[in-house]
Amino acid sequence: MDWKNSKVKILAAQKTYGIVLAVVIMLVAKFLAAYIPNLGVTILALMLGIIVRQLIPNFSKFTPGVVWSEKYVLETAIVFIGFGFEINKFSKIGTSTILMITVSIIVVILISLLLGKIFGSNNNKLYWLLGAGSAICGSSAIGATAPLIEAKEEETGLSLAVVNVLGLIGMILLPLIAAAFQFSSVDTGIFLGGILQSVGHVVSAGFAVSDEVGQFSTVVKMGRVAFLIPFLLIIFFLFRKRSNGTKIKLPLFILFFLIAVLISQLNIFNANAIKQITKLGDGLLNIGMAAIGLKINIKSLWKISGKAFFAGGIIFIFQIILYFLFITVKL
Repeated sequence: MDWKNSKVKILAAQKTYGIVLAVVIMLVAKFLAAYIPNLGVTILALMLGIIVRQLIPNFSKFTPGVVWSEKYVLETAIVFIGFGFEINKFSKIGTSTILMITVSIIVVILISLLLGKIFGSNNNKLYWLLGAGSAICGSSAIGATAPLIEAKEEETGLSLAVVNVLGLIGMILLPLIAAAFQFSSVDTGIFLGGILQSVGHVVSAGFAVSDEVGQFSTVVKMGRVAFLIPFLLIIFFLFRKRSNGTKIKLPLFILFFLIAVLISQLNIFNANAIKQITKLGDGLLNIGMAAIGLKINIKSLWKISGKAFFAGGIIFIFQIILYFLFITVKL
């Protein structure tokens, strides 16, 4: 009995070690973000997690807590972020833009899967993650998709790295393209909000141009984020396991996410409460990103990184061309 109790205590301690490590990395990332604003807390947390993982020789004692944080903290973050949805703002972006968002999401995901076939990759899950992150909402889409398709931590980490690196490039490149072709504030907002991967990238790049561009690009981005719900439902039914006598259950975090979005539209909570809830969700998301970074083994990444970055680059260029044509030709 004492042996069993000791084992439980050891596992509990190890879980605590991993959770605390992820939280500390998130806090350090938050501190550094004030001095490196263009990266953002999410990216810094992921990067620091990867670095710390490589510097700790005996990582096994941290593994239980890191695994727990990567799964449950991340899922909770997604639910809390759902409280910040404002569906009524979608009407401001126009019917043609909504149609464009819909088409681009579908096409980008299909191209990502096609690239997986072209490259002859057996790692199809990686291309699902690349497609989700590029088409919908960066880290959040990847974090929500990964557990549904049972992606490995290396696949999740690599897709996050590819999407975020391309996002950083886009934050600099896309405003320059918009300025070179003299896009209006509305068109610049569509260009940034329709292409950049994460909400953080969109907000940072948009408001760096002007408040008007920032506001419009954020609304367009919210239009893309809204597709996370149906996308996750499709993913769940595509990857669900079928077995005799086993009921198919939708993961609880998706159900809670749907409930959170519904509650956000009913004005049950005041604006300040919603702001605090979504802020908490962002903090938990950053802890989850740190945990994902801590699970990544660089040696494993080298085996699949080249094709993934090349595929991500192709997807990114395609998105730029697609939205450029939409804005200039006015499809």
